[in-house]
Order: sequence, then structure tokens, then C-alpha cells
Amino acid sequence: MVPKDILQAIKQMTGFTDLEIGIVLQYFEPKNFKKKTTLLEAGSTAKEVYFILNGCIRLFYEKDGVDVSAYFFTEKMFAGAYDSFITQKTSRHAIETIEDCQVLAISYKALQALFIEFPKMNEFVRKVLEERFVSLHELFTAQILDSPEERYLNLLKERPELLHRVPQHQIATYLGITPVSLSRIRNRVAKK
Repeated sequence: MVPKDILQAIKQMTGFTDLEIGIVLQYFEPKNFKKKTTLLEAGSTAKEVYFILNGCIRLFYEKDGVDVSAYFFTEKMFAGAYDSFITQKTSRHAIETIEDCQVLAISYKALQALFIEFPKMNEFVRKVLEERFVSLHELFTAQILDSPEERYLNLLKERPELLHRVPQHQIATYLGITPVSLSRIRNRVAKK
């Protein structure tokens, strides 16, 4: 059962009527995952994407033996390796839960069937992907143009809840810095 506040959020996000949301939800499967569950291994193909009801999911990759966080998904967000999901090719990323998670999962096959039954879903998915593209573009640009402290301050402003939910070493790699540098930046910011 989807909580009423989540249904309301979906209605606001989509503009779908109660009847339309009922059609869409038939294609999703409620799932619960424990903390530190691997949802996708690098080198595998993403078979599902997840709408997060509760919890936090991390998209990451490994480079030279170092685990690097690429993105954090939280409540009312779609989580997944979209490039792999859309193309049905192997992913360079891995996905894991950071907290216990309650999600609505949709498979690639179910989404394709939903597009046929409910064409209005195409527009919604396009909007979700556009939002994700803009977010990732901002992250990419920040890695090039902003100092580590500016990236930290932006995270503090835009997504402060992550600082309490995500281990600091994962926050550090997300910001493109070492945990020691993150600690120094946090101390400097706290003193200001």
C-alpha cells in the first residue's frame, strides 16, 4: 500500500488523476530492501528502476580499486542506472541501499507495456529524465568549475539531509575529495 502523502506527491509530480495513478501503480511492484543490499552490480544490466518511498540508494562506480559515489537518491525520487535500463546494456555503475528501503520497482518489460497502455506515461518519464539530466549536468559542471568548498556548501544548501544519512567517506567521493579534505572543509565552514 502506497502512503497517502506519496500518492499526493505523485499526483503533483505527474498531474495524473486518481484513476490514472491506479493504472500506473499496477505496473509497479512494492519491494523492501535491507541496508547495504546490492541492487545492481557493475557489469550487469539494469532490469528495474525504483521509486523510493523510504530510504536512500547510492549509485557508484569503482575506479582503480576506489569506490566513488556518483549520486544519492532519496524519498520521492526515481533511482537506477538509467543508461543501462534504457539501453538494456551493461552498466559501469553499481547500485546499493544505504538505508533500509521501501520502493516501488518497475521492470523494463513492465515499463514498455505501460507506455503502450498509458501513452501519457511517456511524457512523465521524459520529465523525470530531463530533471535527472539537469541535475547530473550541474554536478558535472560543479566538478570542473567549483572549488571543493563550494561543492560542499552547495550540497549543504541543496541536500543537507544527505550529510546525516550518508557515510562521510561516500560524501567525500561524491564531492570529488578525500575524507580528510572533507573534514577540513567542514571544520572551516563550522567556524564561519
